Amino acid sequence: MLYLIGLGLGDEKDITLRGMEIAKRCECFIETYTSKWEGDLRSLERIIEQPIKSVRRKDLEDGQKEFLNNCKEKNVALFVLGDPLAATTHIDLILEAKRMKIDVKIIHNSSVFSALGEFGLQMYKYGRTVTVPFSNKLESVKDAITNNKKFGLHTLLLLDLDAEVGLYMTVKNALKILLDAKLIKKNDKIIAGKIGTNIYYDNVSNLFEKNIETPSCIVIPGKLHFLEKEYLEEIL
Repeated sequence: MLYLIGLGLGDEKDITLRGMEIAKRCECFIETYTSKWEGDLRSLERIIEQPIKSVRRKDLEDGQKEFLNNCKEKNVALFVLGDPLAATTHIDLILEAKRMKIDVKIIHNSSVFSALGEFGLQMYKYGRTVTVPFSNKLESVKDAITNNKKFGLHTLLLLDLDAEVGLYMTVKNALKILLDAKLIKKNDKIIAGKIGTNIYYDNVSNLFEKNIETPSCIVIPGKLHFLEKEYLEEIL
């Protein structure tokens, strides 16, 4: 059997009680290529009283069947940063497991999508979410921002990363890309920050002066409800 266990947005202490109990009776693996983990692997091993092997992207994509064959003979737990179903990689893994008649159990945890409430915007007013890429391929970003604005919806922009080599797009990098593409203006008021730490609602020009940790994200607000506006101006 395969268990996909979310680790949440923080460190090893964010594992759920259910996830911890299940992991104690499994062969355990962890992937850290979909985001940046703030935790410590050795501390997590002490919590679950089991050794944990790290797996890379190619292990779960190119070596998918080999990984899943292991789940036919024993209980296997794969630790995933955030929530297990926030990345398409894990959807594909589940589909292949089902084709191989392997049972899969999801242990959910918090993700950037569930923690967005910290920004003070109403959840049902978010439109399409996109990632600002390192490449110049911005068509999907342009479409999302334009269409969301048309309907007064907020746009969540995730920032590109390559965790396996420790490369994370900064807010400053993303703002420059968006400015160069004329998708935002220097006097636009937007939200930028790292959930759980420093979050700012300010003009784009002022955000360049902020020291924002990675991984971070940006929200371009749509039409604001008066309560949303009060929260942004008084809390952030």
